Amino acid sequence: MKQILSESNALEISLEKLKGLPLPEYSDDANKADYGKLLLIAGSARLPGAAILAARAALRAGVGTVRLAAPESVATAIGIAVPELMVIPLPQTSSGTIALGASAILQQQYESCDAAVLGPGLDESEETNQLLQTWAHEIPLPCVLDASAILALVDEKPKFAAMRIFTPHLQEMSVLIGQETKVIEAAREKIATDFAHDWKSILVLKGRDTLIAAPKSELYKNTAGTRGLGTAGSGDVLAGIIGGLLAQMTKQKIEASHAAIWGVHLHALAGEACEKDSGDDGMTASDLISRLAGVIRYARKQTKGRKEGERTGLRQN
Repeated sequence: MKQILSESNALEISLEKLKGLPLPEYSDDANKADYGKLLLIAGSARLPGAAILAARAALRAGVGTVRLAAPESVATAIGIAVPELMVIPLPQTSSGTIALGASAILQQQYESCDAAVLGPGLDESEETNQLLQTWAHEIPLPCVLDASAILALVDEKPKFAAMRIFTPHLQEMSVLIGQETKVIEAAREKIATDFAHDWKSILVLKGRDTLIAAPKSELYKNTAGTRGLGTAGSGDVLAGIIGGLLAQMTKQKIEASHAAIWGVHLHALAGEACEKDSGDDGMTASDLISRLAGVIRYARKQTKGRKEGERTGLRQN
Protein backbone atom coordinates (compact mmCIF):
# COMPACT_ATOMS: atom_id res chain seq x y z
CA MET A 1 0.00 0.00 0.00
CA LYS A 2 1.37 3.40 -0.97
CA GLN A 3 2.17 5.83 1.77
CA ILE A 4 0.59 9.23 1.18
CA LEU A 5 2.72 11.95 2.70
CA SER A 6 1.18 15.13 3.98
CA GLU A 7 2.86 18.53 3.97
CA SER A 8 4.07 18.02 7.53
CA ASN A 9 5.78 14.74 6.61
CA ALA A 10 8.13 16.27 4.02
CA LEU A 11 11.61 16.67 5.46
CA GLU A 12 12.91 20.20 5.03
CA ILE A 13 16.48 20.16 3.71
CA SER A 14 19.11 21.93 5.79
CA LEU A 15 22.84 21.53 6.20
CA GLU A 16 22.17 20.10 9.65
CA LYS A 17 20.01 17.32 8.16
CA LEU A 18 22.53 16.75 5.37
CA LYS A 19 25.09 15.63 7.94
CA GLY A 20 23.36 12.27 7.62
CA LEU A 21 23.79 12.27 3.81
CA PRO A 22 27.45 13.29 3.46
CA LEU A 23 29.14 14.37 0.26
CA PRO A 24 31.75 12.01 -1.23
CA GLU A 25 35.14 12.18 0.49
CA TYR A 26 38.52 12.07 -1.27
CA SER A 27 42.11 11.58 -0.21
CA ASP A 28 44.79 14.18 -0.92
CA ASP A 29 46.20 12.02 -3.73
CA ALA A 30 42.86 11.63 -5.56
CA ASN A 31 42.84 12.27 -9.31
CA LYS A 32 40.15 12.98 -11.90
CA ALA A 33 39.33 9.29 -12.33
CA ASP A 34 38.35 9.11 -8.66
CA TYR A 35 35.86 11.95 -9.06
CA GLY A 36 33.67 10.18 -11.61
CA LYS A 37 32.95 10.59 -15.30
CA LEU A 38 29.78 12.19 -16.64
CA LEU A 39 28.28 11.80 -20.11
CA LEU A 40 26.36 14.98 -20.99
CA ILE A 41 24.09 14.74 -24.04
CA ALA A 42 23.04 18.31 -24.69
CA GLY A 43 22.94 21.31 -26.97
CA SER A 44 21.72 22.20 -30.45
CA ALA A 45 22.31 24.90 -33.06
CA ARG A 46 19.62 27.05 -31.45
CA LEU A 47 20.46 26.31 -27.79
CA PRO A 48 24.21 25.71 -27.40
CA GLY A 49 24.30 27.77 -24.21
CA ALA A 50 22.30 25.17 -22.27
CA ALA A 51 25.06 22.61 -22.85
CA ILE A 52 27.72 25.12 -21.74
CA LEU A 53 25.84 25.92 -18.52
CA ALA A 54 25.20 22.27 -17.67
CA ALA A 55 28.82 21.32 -18.37
CA ARG A 56 30.27 24.15 -16.30
CA ALA A 57 27.92 23.37 -13.44
CA ALA A 58 28.86 19.68 -13.44
CA LEU A 59 32.55 20.54 -13.33
CA ARG A 60 32.01 23.05 -10.50
CA ALA A 61 30.07 20.34 -8.64
CA GLY A 62 33.33 18.38 -8.55
CA VAL A 63 33.01 15.69 -11.21
CA GLY A 64 36.35 14.56 -12.64
CA THR A 65 35.50 14.41 -16.35
CA VAL A 66 32.63 15.58 -18.53
CA ARG A 67 32.19 14.04 -21.95
CA LEU A 68 29.91 16.32 -23.95
CA ALA A 69 27.97 14.74 -26.83
CA ALA A 70 26.49 17.51 -29.01
CA PRO A 71 25.58 18.16 -32.67
CA GLU A 72 28.74 18.48 -34.74
CA SER A 73 28.10 22.08 -35.81
CA VAL A 74 28.25 23.34 -32.20
CA ALA A 75 30.38 20.71 -30.43
CA THR A 76 33.73 22.36 -31.15
CA ALA A 77 32.51 25.82 -30.18
CA ILE A 78 31.17 24.45 -26.88
CA GLY A 79 34.51 22.74 -26.28
CA ILE A 80 36.31 26.05 -26.79
CA ALA A 81 33.92 27.78 -24.39
CA VAL A 82 34.54 25.05 -21.78
CA PRO A 83 38.09 23.80 -22.44
CA GLU A 84 37.93 21.20 -19.65
CA LEU A 85 35.47 19.09 -21.69
CA MET A 86 36.03 16.02 -23.80
CA VAL A 87 33.90 16.71 -26.90
CA ILE A 88 32.01 14.05 -28.86
CA PRO A 89 30.55 15.48 -32.11
CA LEU A 90 27.30 13.81 -33.19
CA PRO A 91 25.58 13.69 -36.57
CA GLN A 92 22.89 16.33 -36.85
CA THR A 93 19.61 17.11 -38.60
CA SER A 94 19.13 20.03 -40.99
CA SER A 95 17.82 22.07 -38.05
CA GLY A 96 20.96 21.48 -35.97
CA THR A 97 19.64 18.85 -33.56
CA ILE A 98 20.97 15.34 -32.93
CA ALA A 99 20.26 12.91 -35.79
CA LEU A 100 19.49 9.19 -35.78
CA GLY A 101 23.05 8.13 -36.53
CA ALA A 102 24.18 9.23 -33.06
CA SER A 103 23.25 6.05 -31.19
CA ALA A 104 26.22 3.97 -32.28
CA ILE A 105 28.63 6.74 -31.25
CA LEU A 106 27.06 7.11 -27.81
CA GLN A 107 27.09 3.39 -27.14
CA GLN A 108 30.89 3.52 -27.22
CA GLN A 109 30.84 6.00 -24.32
CA TYR A 110 28.66 4.23 -21.79
CA GLU A 111 31.24 1.81 -20.42
CA SER A 112 33.68 4.64 -19.66
CA CYS A 113 31.17 6.78 -17.71
CA ASP A 114 29.51 6.60 -14.31
CA ALA A 115 26.37 8.68 -14.98
CA ALA A 116 24.64 10.73 -17.67
CA VAL A 117 22.59 13.88 -18.19
CA LEU A 118 20.16 13.88 -21.10
CA GLY A 119 18.20 16.89 -22.32
CA PRO A 120 19.58 20.41 -21.75
CA GLY A 121 19.22 22.45 -24.92
CA LEU A 122 18.52 19.52 -27.26
CA ASP A 123 15.67 21.41 -28.97
CA GLU A 124 12.84 19.69 -30.85
CA SER A 125 12.78 17.67 -34.06
CA GLU A 126 11.11 14.43 -35.05
CA GLU A 127 14.43 12.56 -35.26
CA THR A 128 15.73 13.89 -31.97
CA ASN A 129 12.48 13.10 -30.17
CA GLN A 130 12.63 9.56 -31.50
CA LEU A 131 16.16 9.19 -30.13
CA LEU A 132 15.18 10.64 -26.78
CA GLN A 133 12.36 8.13 -26.36
CA THR A 134 14.88 5.32 -26.85
CA TRP A 135 17.79 6.77 -24.88
CA ALA A 136 15.66 7.79 -21.90
CA HIS A 137 14.81 4.11 -21.42
CA GLU A 138 17.98 2.37 -22.58
CA ILE A 139 21.01 4.36 -21.40
CA PRO A 140 22.59 1.84 -18.99
CA LEU A 141 23.77 4.52 -16.55
CA PRO A 142 22.05 6.43 -13.77
CA CYS A 143 20.75 9.41 -15.70
CA VAL A 144 19.30 12.88 -15.13
CA LEU A 145 16.40 13.54 -17.54
CA ASP A 146 15.82 17.23 -18.19
CA ALA A 147 13.79 19.43 -20.54
CA SER A 148 12.97 17.70 -23.87
CA ALA A 149 14.09 14.33 -22.49
CA ILE A 150 11.20 14.53 -20.02
CA LEU A 151 8.62 15.48 -22.63
CA ALA A 152 9.73 12.65 -24.91
CA LEU A 153 8.33 10.21 -22.35
CA VAL A 154 4.71 11.41 -22.51
CA ASP A 155 2.48 8.32 -22.91
CA GLU A 156 5.49 6.05 -22.42
CA LYS A 157 5.56 3.18 -19.95
CA PRO A 158 8.22 3.54 -17.24
CA LYS A 159 10.84 0.87 -17.86
CA PHE A 160 14.39 2.07 -17.44
CA ALA A 161 17.75 0.34 -17.68
CA ALA A 162 19.06 2.21 -14.60
CA MET A 163 17.91 4.83 -12.10
CA ARG A 164 16.45 8.03 -13.58
CA ILE A 165 16.23 11.48 -12.00
CA PHE A 166 13.47 13.61 -13.54
CA THR A 167 13.79 17.40 -13.17
CA PRO A 168 10.50 18.93 -14.44
CA HIS A 169 9.06 22.32 -13.68
CA LEU A 170 5.32 22.52 -13.13
CA GLN A 171 4.34 22.83 -16.81
CA GLU A 172 6.56 19.91 -17.84
CA MET A 173 5.12 17.78 -15.03
CA SER A 174 1.64 18.66 -16.25
CA VAL A 175 2.41 17.42 -19.76
CA LEU A 176 4.25 14.32 -18.51
CA ILE A 177 1.44 12.98 -16.31
CA GLY A 178 -1.54 14.52 -18.14
CA GLN A 179 -2.79 16.58 -15.19
CA GLU A 180 -3.62 20.28 -15.08
CA THR A 181 -1.14 22.45 -13.23
CA LYS A 182 -3.76 23.49 -10.67
CA VAL A 183 -4.40 19.84 -9.83
CA ILE A 184 -0.68 19.23 -9.31
CA GLU A 185 -0.31 22.36 -7.19
CA ALA A 186 -3.18 21.27 -4.97
CA ALA A 187 -1.53 17.91 -4.18
CA ARG A 188 2.14 18.32 -5.02
CA GLU A 189 3.50 16.01 -2.36
CA LYS A 190 1.14 13.12 -3.01
CA ILE A 191 1.64 13.39 -6.77
CA ALA A 192 5.42 13.54 -6.38
CA THR A 193 5.47 10.52 -4.07
CA ASP A 194 3.14 8.49 -6.29
CA PHE A 195 5.21 9.33 -9.37
CA ALA A 196 8.43 8.14 -7.72
CA HIS A 197 6.79 4.84 -6.75
CA ASP A 198 4.97 4.26 -10.05
CA TRP A 199 7.90 5.22 -12.30
CA LYS A 200 10.53 3.71 -9.97
CA SER A 201 12.47 6.93 -10.43
CA ILE A 202 13.59 9.99 -8.51
CA LEU A 203 11.55 13.13 -9.06
CA VAL A 204 12.81 16.68 -8.58
CA LEU A 205 9.62 18.71 -8.93
CA LYS A 206 10.89 22.24 -9.28
CA GLY A 207 9.14 25.23 -7.76
CA ARG A 208 9.42 27.72 -4.94
CA ASP A 209 9.65 24.76 -2.56
CA THR A 210 11.23 22.07 -4.73
CA LEU A 211 10.31 18.49 -3.84
CA ILE A 212 12.59 15.47 -4.11
CA ALA A 213 10.79 12.11 -4.08
CA ALA A 214 12.41 8.69 -4.46
CA PRO A 215 10.93 5.16 -4.63
CA LYS A 216 12.44 3.98 -1.33
CA SER A 217 13.17 7.19 0.52
CA GLU A 218 11.43 9.87 2.50
CA LEU A 219 10.10 12.93 0.73
CA TYR A 220 12.35 15.99 0.94
CA LYS A 221 11.48 19.65 0.48
CA ASN A 222 13.89 22.48 -0.26
CA THR A 223 12.83 25.88 1.07
CA ALA A 224 16.19 27.63 0.57
CA GLY A 225 16.79 29.88 -2.41
CA THR A 226 15.61 33.16 -3.85
CA ARG A 227 13.40 34.49 -6.63
CA GLY A 228 16.52 35.12 -8.71
CA LEU A 229 16.74 31.37 -9.34
CA GLY A 230 13.90 31.82 -11.84
CA THR A 231 16.38 33.16 -14.38
CA ALA A 232 16.96 31.66 -17.85
CA GLY A 233 19.33 28.70 -17.78
CA SER A 234 18.90 28.02 -14.07
CA GLY A 235 17.40 24.61 -14.84
CA ASP A 236 20.39 23.70 -17.02
CA VAL A 237 22.69 24.58 -14.13
CA LEU A 238 20.63 22.41 -11.76
CA ALA A 239 20.75 19.45 -14.16
CA GLY A 240 24.53 19.83 -14.41
CA ILE A 241 25.00 20.03 -10.64
CA ILE A 242 22.88 16.93 -10.03
CA GLY A 243 24.64 15.09 -12.87
CA GLY A 244 28.08 15.97 -11.55
CA LEU A 245 27.15 14.77 -8.08
CA LEU A 246 25.46 11.65 -9.47
CA ALA A 247 28.65 10.56 -11.25
CA GLN A 248 30.67 11.01 -8.06
CA MET A 249 28.13 9.23 -5.88
CA THR A 250 27.70 6.36 -8.34
CA LYS A 251 31.47 5.93 -8.32
CA GLN A 252 31.37 5.63 -4.53
CA LYS A 253 28.18 3.51 -4.52
CA ILE A 254 26.12 6.22 -2.77
CA GLU A 255 22.34 6.38 -3.31
CA ALA A 256 21.33 8.39 -6.39
CA SER A 257 18.70 10.24 -4.37
CA HIS A 258 21.49 11.89 -2.37
CA ALA A 259 22.73 13.55 -5.56
CA ALA A 260 19.27 15.00 -6.18
CA ILE A 261 18.86 16.25 -2.61
CA TRP A 262 22.31 17.79 -2.43
CA GLY A 263 22.07 19.21 -5.96
CA VAL A 264 18.82 21.04 -5.29
CA HIS A 265 20.09 22.50 -2.04
CA LEU A 266 23.49 23.58 -3.39
CA HIS A 267 21.76 25.24 -6.35
CA ALA A 268 19.53 27.13 -3.91
CA LEU A 269 22.45 28.16 -1.68
CA ALA A 270 24.33 29.44 -4.73
CA GLY A 271 21.29 31.59 -5.49
CA GLU A 272 21.31 32.93 -1.94
CA ALA A 273 25.02 33.76 -2.24
CA CYS A 274 24.34 35.70 -5.44
CA GLU A 275 21.43 37.54 -3.86
CA LYS A 276 23.55 38.51 -0.87
CA ASP A 277 26.22 39.99 -3.12
CA SER A 278 24.13 41.82 -5.70
CA GLY A 279 20.42 41.16 -5.25
CA ASP A 280 17.91 39.15 -7.24
CA ASP A 281 17.47 41.55 -10.14
CA GLY A 282 19.71 40.68 -13.06
CA MET A 283 20.91 37.38 -11.57
CA THR A 284 22.11 35.04 -14.32
CA ALA A 285 22.66 31.30 -14.46
CA SER A 286 26.38 31.90 -14.90
CA ASP A 287 26.38 33.80 -11.60
CA LEU A 288 25.15 30.63 -9.88
CA ILE A 289 28.02 28.59 -11.28
CA SER A 290 30.57 31.15 -10.13
CA ARG A 291 29.37 30.76 -6.51
CA LEU A 292 29.12 26.98 -6.53
CA ALA A 293 32.64 25.98 -5.47
CA GLY A 294 32.53 28.33 -2.48
CA VAL A 295 29.10 27.07 -1.47
CA ILE A 296 30.30 23.44 -1.59
CA ARG A 297 33.36 24.32 0.50
CA TYR A 298 31.09 25.96 3.08
CA ALA A 299 28.68 23.01 3.03
CA ARG A 300 31.49 20.52 3.62
CA LYS A 301 32.67 22.45 6.66
CA GLN A 302 29.15 22.61 8.06
CA THR A 303 28.28 18.96 7.53
CA LYS A 304 31.46 17.19 8.55
CA GLY A 305 33.01 17.43 12.01
CA ARG A 306 36.79 17.54 11.71
CA LYS A 307 39.36 16.33 14.19
CA GLU A 308 41.96 18.70 15.54
CA GLY A 309 44.77 19.09 13.02
CA GLU A 310 42.80 17.46 10.17
CA ARG A 311 43.21 19.16 6.81
CA THR A 312 40.30 21.01 5.27
CA GLY A 313 41.07 19.85 1.74
CA LEU A 314 42.84 23.15 0.92
CA ARG A 315 46.30 21.71 1.67
CA GLN A 316 46.77 23.71 4.82
CA ASN A 317 47.33 22.74 8.40
